[in-house]
Amino acid sequence: MKSEKGFTLQDLTVAVIVISIFVGTLGSIYLAIYKVQAQTKVDSVAALFTVQIMERIDKVGYDEINSENIDTFITNVKKDFSIPSSFHIDITTTPYGQNDDLVKLAKLTLTYSFDGKEKSIMIQRPKVREIPMQAGGESQ
Repeated sequence: MKSEKGFTLQDLTVAVIVISIFVGTLGSIYLAIYKVQAQTKVDSVAALFTVQIMERIDKVGYDEINSENIDTFITNVKKDFSIPSSFHIDITTTPYGQNDDLVKLAKLTLTYSFDGKEKSIMIQRPKVREIPMQAGGESQ
């Protein structure tokens, strides 16, 4: 007498296929979530670096941000803020209006890539020449 208990090979095959589809779907969802999370983290780190560099530009003097020493400035900033070499920094200055010697526009571009896509963040703001105060508290 044959027992009717147990699983047949067809039952096991169908179960394995259903479980494989389910696990594959969950795996792809987790991978998509991980990629979005990693992209968000890289974007926020890039934004933080951009703000830190621009704050450093604000702190230095007008004459310290020019084409002759910009490479040294970028090297120092990368070292001070531990910016990875995969982030490319470009800083340019251009005259701002007619008063070339009083105000210039500092433009910072931070370029990086993630998942084969290149992104960049650009900030620009005026850099004003500091006017020294005379002994009586009046400017020149």
